[in-house]
Formats: sequence, C-alpha cells, structure tokens
Amino acid sequence: MSSDTRPLAISHLRFSSAEQVRDAKTADQIRRAREWSDENGYAFSETSFSDLGVSAYKGDNSSIGDLGRFLKAVEDGLIPKGSALIIEALDRLSRENQWRGQMLLGNILSNGVDVVTLNDDQRYTFEDLQQDMGVAIRIILAFNLAHAESQQKSRRVTAGWQRNTERVKAGTRLRSKAIPSWLRLIGDLDEGTFEVIPEKADVMRELFERFADGETVWSIAKGFRDRGILTPRGKTYASNNIYRLVASKASFGTLEIGKGTKNDREVVDRIEGYFPRIVSEDVQRRVLLRLQDMDRFKTPASKAITSPKRPTNGILTGTIWSPEKAGGNRAVCRKSTDGSWAYVDSITRRWIAKREIIEDPFIEGWAEIRQASEATPTRELNDAETALEAAQDALEYAQQSGSDRLILAAQADVEEVSEVLKGLRRGMALAMQELPESLEGMESWEINQVVRKVVHRVTVTRGTGRKQKTEGEDGRTGKATMLTVELKNGARIVLGDAELLFSE
Repeated sequence: MSSDTRPLAISHLRFSSAEQVRDAKTADQIRRAREWSDENGYAFSETSFSDLGVSAYKGDNSSIGDLGRFLKAVEDGLIPKGSALIIEALDRLSRENQWRGQMLLGNILSNGVDVVTLNDDQRYTFEDLQQDMGVAIRIILAFNLAHAESQQKSRRVTAGWQRNTERVKAGTRLRSKAIPSWLRLIGDLDEGTFEVIPEKADVMRELFERFADGETVWSIAKGFRDRGILTPRGKTYASNNIYRLVASKASFGTLEIGKGTKNDREVVDRIEGYFPRIVSEDVQRRVLLRLQDMDRFKTPASKAITSPKRPTNGILTGTIWSPEKAGGNRAVCRKSTDGSWAYVDSITRRWIAKREIIEDPFIEGWAEIRQASEATPTRELNDAETALEAAQDALEYAQQSGSDRLILAAQADVEEVSEVLKGLRRGMALAMQELPESLEGMESWEINQVVRKVVHRVTVTRGTGRKQKTEGEDGRTGKATMLTVELKNGARIVLGDAELLFSE
C-alpha cells in the first residue's frame, strides 16, 4: 500500500458514450479533480471510476456501472474513511427521482466518504446532510431538477420519434440516415431516395445465396477473409457476422421498427418495400427456412456459438493483455514444461499467471459481465439520431450562408454527434447478442467464441511481493490477481482482488 498519509481523492466520470473518453472534456475534468486534490491536501488516486454510455436516468450506473462497484468498495471498507469522491455535478450520480438520488448520496456519505462537485466547488459531508437544512434542500433541488430535465427530454424525444414513425409509415418521410452499407441516400429525409451501391450489394447477394445453398457460416466467412472482403462495418468476417446479416430483413427491402427497452425490445411493425430489394424472393425463402431449422435444433448454449471448434487453450485468447512489467502486450496461453497452462506476454514471453488464476475469477463473474453487456442506452440512441439530424440541418444552413466560421463549427458538431451515435450503436449491437447464462460445461474454444462477442479487452494486474494471497489448501501463496474487463459497449468490470485498485 502507499505510504502517503494524506486522505484519498477519487474521480468518477460519466458520459453518454464511450467515445467521449477521448474528448478534451474528460482530460479537463481529471485535471480539475487533480488540482482540487492538491489544493485541499488529498492524494489523488490514479484509479478513476468511469461510466461511459451507461444511463444515470435509469440507474444503470449505480446498478451495473462503475459507480455501483465504487459503492460496493465503500461498503466493504476498501476505500478508507475520510476519502473524497470527486464528480462534475450531483446529477452525475443520479438522474432518477430525488429520493433515489438522496439515498445514493447518503449511502456514500454515511460510510465516511465525502462527495465533491467541481461545477459549483461544493463539498458534501455526512454531518452537513444531518445538521444543515440548507444543504439538504440544495441536494433535493439538484436531484429533482436533473430528473425533471431527463423526463422532459425523454418525452420530447419519444414524441418526436412517434411523429417520425407515422410519417415513415405514410411514405412521406424516410426513417433515418442510418441505412445499410450497400445503399446511399440521395437527397434529404423528406424527399430522399435510396441508391444501390453495386459492388457492395453483390457481396451481400453472394453471402445470402451461399447461406441459402447450405454452406456453413465458417466457410462463408473464411472465403471472404481469404479474398480480403470486409464486413459492412469494415471488420474482418467471422461466423457471427454472417448470422447477424442473414437475420436482417433489410436485404429483402423491409424496414423493421422496434419498441421497448434494451431488455425487452421487440419488432412492432415492418414496412415492406422501404429499401430497394437486393436479394431475390427465392433466396429469401430458402434463407428463412434454414434459419428456422437452425433455431429449432439449437440449445441455448449452442446458439451462442458461431464458429467451429478451434485449438484455443485459453478462454481469453485474443482479448487479454499482460501487465506492463511483463511487456504490456497481448497475452497468449502456453503450455509450461510441467504440463500446466499459463498466460504469457506474446512478445516478451514473460510469465503472467497460471491459466486458472486468471480464468476462474472471469468465469465466476460471468453473470455480472452478461448483465453489463445488456446496458444499451435505447433512449440515448434515439436522442443521438435526432441530434444528428439537427446537426446536419444546421450544417446545410451554414453552407447556404457561405460563412466559413459557421461551416467549420457545424461540421465539428456533426462529427461529434456521429461519434457518439457510433458508440451507442455498438452498444445496441452488443445487447442484441445471445449469451449463455453460464459458462460451465463448455469447452475452452466455445467460451472463447462467446467472450470475443462482448469483451474488448481484459487487463491483468498482479500484486507485489508484499501483497500475498493463499491459493490452495497446501499453504502455498501467490500474488493477488485482479482483472479489469472492458466490454465493447464501454462498460468496465473489475473481477478478482479488487483491493489492488488502491494498492501500488
């Protein structure tokens, strides 16, 4: 542990999209938090908690986000009393109703951790909450205002989206500028049309025809990889890409309109002939029949597997990275001279840990990973699409005005909203993945295929020689191990020895 006797200051960040982690605002908030710590005699923790793309309005940040893990660390006594949590504003903790917000704040304060807000330079303590009525009222008003703003925004976006849907169904407007990659939009959403991009449409036709003819998805993906053909999203083809594409109705010309939340979303309407059809009706019929047959005979566990057996000996192959001391490169699973398996740095070949030391906490935390993978901000997605349309309209106006300054500013807005939207769509795609409830009984290669669906990166942290933990009944001890699991939707989960968050 650190020898610094100053109380600890910890920063918590929350943004609407994981893409914003690279934004200048993030660096500015961390800089301001560090300055506050120095000015007030606190030791600024290099460990920050961040909820990127996780909703505070629906409470996901405190249930499955990093804030929830911070609360658990506070309750378990891992964070010393007298520490301070630094946030931008109270609404970064919660945008639920004011009672939920107060309970959340009170839980932190009652465990001896103060809360500091940078926007108004306020510091909240448990004593203030108990004894100062002015502070209590200010807290109630702050949470109430944040919740009211979120409610109003949600109602406005929902109403706008409903009006949009009615016009789309009436054929007087296009749904969105988010269209299949084999099409391009000519004109605007009010009077626009779709134009087929021949070379991209040809690839989709080939994919559907080969699937309809009974070719395995692995073979189709390999054929595209060998020819250097990328997916519509610019990625290397894999089996799960094939399944996702053939399950879509867009190639048949159909627009599917969904309704519900991330955990209970269903298609409520379909508009035939919305897109230009690029797949024949005969191929469509055979594709749908094959999908029905495949679904009929698959178990829940096998539905998650989209690739044939491969000689993968580590369930985290392709996603795990070694500590800096070992090289800081992607790690691989290798067989040791004694016959056991261990993860090593792929370049330096330095030993990290035995396979079970790393994989056991991951498997034990699978339920938490699975839950976090479903955290898709549906309302935020609709809001971002609406914001993108507004930004594009503003850009068109700026271009008509001829002002270079306005054009540059409008282009920057379009790019910023587009990046946010990309992150939200990645989260939506992730939440739609079918994941097994348990990894027990599955082979390593099967688990690895599931892990690659949702995990972006697993970073290993090992304890120092002073930080020991018993590993077995034989009395042997070894370094404590912590895994930081970053999901493709921006969520981050800490598994294993979380005490290492606050140790050197």
